[in-house]
Amino acid sequence: MDEGELAERRHVVELTDESATRRFAQEIAQLLSPPLTIALNGALGTGKTFFVRAVGQACGVPPEEITSPTYVLLQRYSSRRGPIYHLDLYRLNHVDEAWDLGIDELCEGNNLVFIEWAERFPQALPPDCLTIEFRMEGSRRYARLSASGPRSSDILQQFLDPPAD
Repeated sequence: MDEGELAERRHVVELTDESATRRFAQEIAQLLSPPLTIALNGALGTGKTFFVRAVGQACGVPPEEITSPTYVLLQRYSSRRGPIYHLDLYRLNHVDEAWDLGIDELCEGNNLVFIEWAERFPQALPPDCLTIEFRMEGSRRYARLSASGPRSSDILQQFLDPPAD
């Protein structure tokens, strides 16, 4: 797949309420298996942590265990799919701080890695990454999915064209 084709691997989902966001997260969770990095972008309050909590719950993590890593920077959860790492780059000032957290080792390992505020340091992301950008337009919330490599493109394609029951 060439770069132009990868750039076209995008899809937008309207998230009308928390239930819709939870359903979206559950659909995505069914497609995820390690190793995979999921970059989560968007302004404060657009649903990044809520999304991770819903994915984690779908993977067997008690929802009360999943909290925003804004102040601790990195959380680890045990799930039926293996380790889930949840990072928040919002408070970092330089990409070296992301390297100090071990972001490269986490992304290279057999883990699901969710990175909030990934747009702050795109150079710290692996080449193959599923990106979900959350945004608000008026009172409407949207999630825009894009893929940057073969594995994430496969996941996006499965999301767009689920197998018939």
